[in-house]
Amino acid sequence: MDKKGMAFLSTRLVLTVALIAVITGIFYVGMRNVIPLIEENNVERQIEKLDNLFHQMIMGDARDVALQQNYKTEYGERIVYKFKLPSDIVYLGIGTDPDPNNNGKYQCKLMGNGNVIVYKIEGRSKKIYWLDRDIKLCLGEYKNNNWLIKKPEEGLVIIHGGKYEITFELVKYHDEKYIIMYANNTVPYEVS
Repeated sequence: MDKKGMAFLSTRLVLTVALIAVITGIFYVGMRNVIPLIEENNVERQIEKLDNLFHQMIMGDARDVALQQNYKTEYGERIVYKFKLPSDIVYLGIGTDPDPNNNGKYQCKLMGNGNVIVYKIEGRSKKIYWLDRDIKLCLGEYKNNNWLIKKPEEGLVIIHGGKYEITFELVKYHDEKYIIMYANNTVPYEVS
């Protein structure tokens, strides 16, 4: 029996297994850093698409909520947008920064004119996407069988990944145009 050959083969086997373990570890660490970046880019693409739709909306007709025009009979420009958010999303704020103090205590207070979308993916930093100043977003409120602007004005906060379908409608209130979001009035937003 060749003991020298056996020792050489054993050493080669151990080195091969160690090399495979190192390569697997590097691949795992790399993927842990790449996946959040891919998810962040996916959310960014959805926001850019929504921003383009908002630009088209504000050129359309607006329902007058100051006159209590009913959303069933008077139509403001409307779109239904379907978000597909990754499971690693920490939050998505439409018209608001859900965590302005970065302390995990969420709020839905309107940021500026509501012309902002803020989101964060686990393991990445907060991203702020500014919309044009003439795009003013705020949460709608279903009251007296009608969708109106929620007072005081708030944005929409989503904290879970998954599929969300949100209706946006162009309305006017004393000659100012707003895009309201039809959503249940809970913070954070959950599909009902």
